[in-house]
Amino acid sequence: MLDHLAGPSTLETGEFYHIYGQRREYRHSGRHKNVLGGVFLAKRREMAMIHIENNGRRSFLLSAAAFAVLPLVPGCRPDVSAQSVDSDIRRRLLQNAISDAGCEWCGARDVPETVAANAVIAGSEEKGERLIISGRVFRSDAKTPAPNTLIYLYHTDLDGIYGRGSEHKHGRFRGWLLTDAEGRYEFETIKPAPYPARRTAAHIHMTVTTPETREDWIDSILFEGDSLITARERESRKGGFNPILTLERKGGVLSGIRDIALPRA
Repeated sequence: MLDHLAGPSTLETGEFYHIYGQRREYRHSGRHKNVLGGVFLAKRREMAMIHIENNGRRSFLLSAAAFAVLPLVPGCRPDVSAQSVDSDIRRRLLQNAISDAGCEWCGARDVPETVAANAVIAGSEEKGERLIISGRVFRSDAKTPAPNTLIYLYHTDLDGIYGRGSEHKHGRFRGWLLTDAEGRYEFETIKPAPYPARRTAAHIHMTVTTPETREDWIDSILFEGDSLITARERESRKGGFNPILTLERKGGVLSGIRDIALPRA
């Protein structure tokens, strides 16, 4: 699959890496190829987050379309790379973002100029259980991929708090993703905590905006086994699929899949 690797660190034969949440072993005859801090150039035209198990869990984008390191996302973690959004797509997304300052949950209006299908929301320096959420966004038929869907997400910290002091009201654990040609997305963060009063289950808020449809709130991601999940939350399907995820633990990292079906236009 991999054609070329560029960067200052190395991945050796027999080491394991993670791509789209799948654990794979790296095999290469001859000299070891460089990995961390660079760009994978692959045969398949796709993006994917790469995690090297024994190299401090650094992350970066795999991109077959680019042959140089991509620019960093302004205002995001230093280990997140992204691509500029097509100007027409960005214009249409912003037109469909809710701009009302009184909207407490909106976030599409703040999308940076560079955004990708993958993002690191909580850097490796953050305490907490590492969590990777991936999935696909589909049209309202729940079958047809929905590329160029903007996902805005945010969640609490380990104390169940959003913003502190001068931070944004949604806190520092917030970000944006733009689905790829197959509707795929993935983000890495830490597992959030319930609100301090512990009357609401731990969750990750999400909104979806497309070039054709208005920013919309969908069911928050919840985690199976949380005793605070209500019967109503178990029945809700605003987003087309079950938002309550059963997480798997591999190599000390939790992972889950949250697929989304867009509302009818």
